Amino acid sequence: MAKEYAEQLFLQEKPTLALLAIWSFQKTYASVITKEINSTFAHTTKILSKMEEHELVKFTMEGRVKYVELTDLGFKVVEALKNLIIALEGELPEGLDQAKNGTSDGPVSIENDVSMNNDQDQGLYEKIKRLNDTIVFIHNELVTSSADTETVIRRLGPFKRDLKKIENVMQEYHDIDDVTIEYFIETKDLLESLVNQ
Repeated sequence: MAKEYAEQLFLQEKPTLALLAIWSFQKTYASVITKEINSTFAHTTKILSKMEEHELVKFTMEGRVKYVELTDLGFKVVEALKNLIIALEGELPEGLDQAKNGTSDGPVSIENDVSMNNDQDQGLYEKIKRLNDTIVFIHNELVTSSADTETVIRRLGPFKRDLKKIENVMQEYHDIDDVTIEYFIETKDLLESLVNQ
């Protein structure tokens, strides 16, 4: 099967919304994306297959559950889409700008320009940063929409599992710098406080 041009994929509303939804949830199911973009399950799976073909998303199995999440290239495309929105609209919609740059009225994260001791720390730090940004973005989105407690827990709760995976990786490494450890603790505390509000 020949690859379709990526431009054709992202000059349509549903694929763009799907990619942003995956970024928002960080790791989710096709059925959740279907609901978020107001599409049919068949159309959503077709979109996700095309994204996988272009190496923007990857699927993983945990037990009998199939998850979808962004690849590194997928994160780069999300950033490009946000830049396109800025070029067309003059600014990002409320929430997207805060997920990219941190919040101005919420918890403040450690600066991004900290020097890293090695690639291991940089990789972990970047994973934690993406997770932190996503948590902040989703929380702001939920506050804006006046979501109920159940919705907040449903949207933010799964990130506890992702933090646990990062924590397990950190325990395997022997020499992680203090900045990465502090950022992890800050992100974990942030998630706990938001889920338990």
